[in-house]
Amino acid sequence: MSIIRRLVGTAAIALGFALVAPGPMALAQDNLNCSDFPYQEDAQAALNADPSDPNGLDDDNDGIACESLPNRPVEQPTDPTQPPFEDKDCRDFGSQADAQAVLDADASDPHRLDADHDGIACESVYGESGGDQVADKPTGGVDTGGLSDTQDGGDTGLLIVLGGLAIAGSAAVVVRRRATR
Repeated sequence: MSIIRRLVGTAAIALGFALVAPGPMALAQDNLNCSDFPYQEDAQAALNADPSDPNGLDDDNDGIACESLPNRPVEQPTDPTQPPFEDKDCRDFGSQADAQAVLDADASDPHRLDADHDGIACESVYGESGGDQVADKPTGGVDTGGLSDTQDGGDTGLLIVLGGLAIAGSAAVVVRRRATR
């Protein structure tokens, strides 16, 4: 039971700090988010500048930052005899095969459909060749090596949640009382 008491105490202290002192918690947040960039190329430049990704711009760890952002528009030809260039993004294609056909037709990749230059178009949106990126998919849970529910009484998680709710409720009452004074 001492483990449960320590866990509940630690959770209570952490929750108390989060409720009472939000200022220091805000300082620990990332400096940049994908919404800070207008184009994927700008976010990619930030990721390339610091590949350790302290801002979390590459949420799936594939080396491509902020994949949901649009690509920077390509400059249009100034020669009126040439047709205008219509820049396409991966989401403009109905399938990975459609995007792959465009990439295969022009290996210079003017639409930037192959961000990691591996010859596969839009894999960040559709996966490699439109299928799954992993051939063997793991099943089941992961053993963390910690105590099982049966080793510590089985109610640790429930006690932590209930303790946190009790502390949050108490903090809300204190805040409400201070606001009415």
